[in-house]
Amino acid sequence: MNEEKRKSDAEDRLLHYLSQHSLRCTSERRMLLGRVMEMRGSFTPGRLLESLTESGFRLSQGTVYNTLKLFESAGIVRRRRTAEGVETYECASLDDEHLTLVCSRCGRSREVKDAELAKLLKLRRYPSFIMNGFDLYIHGLCSRCRGGGRVRK
Repeated sequence: MNEEKRKSDAEDRLLHYLSQHSLRCTSERRMLLGRVMEMRGSFTPGRLLESLTESGFRLSQGTVYNTLKLFESAGIVRRRRTAEGVETYECASLDDEHLTLVCSRCGRSREVKDAELAKLLKLRRYPSFIMNGFDLYIHGLCSRCRGGGRVRK
């Protein structure tokens, strides 16, 4: 999916969610949506706030956290907790079926596509459940950490 389409889909989902829940589409929410869609890979709320501050935007930490929760409810981002207990977020798209390889030592993550695994998962049937997508996190050691025994700071 190209970048413009991905951003457009996220904005449509946000507007639909806000409308359904009688919430306003504020300039802060729009600005945060734009910044979130520019983030690559997973990010922490703190990193998002740093990015905003570096660009001259001033938002409270509470606004960032609350807006990320709203974005999660709207299906714009996914939240996960790392092995160390750190909450991270990543953009979610409607056709986003990928594996995320997560290094258990340094926390780095990388998204990969695996057409064969996606096909197998789509063929799998679960009682009383219809799957419409998947997210799969695989934990292990990245090549850097395997080679040098590096410990996360």
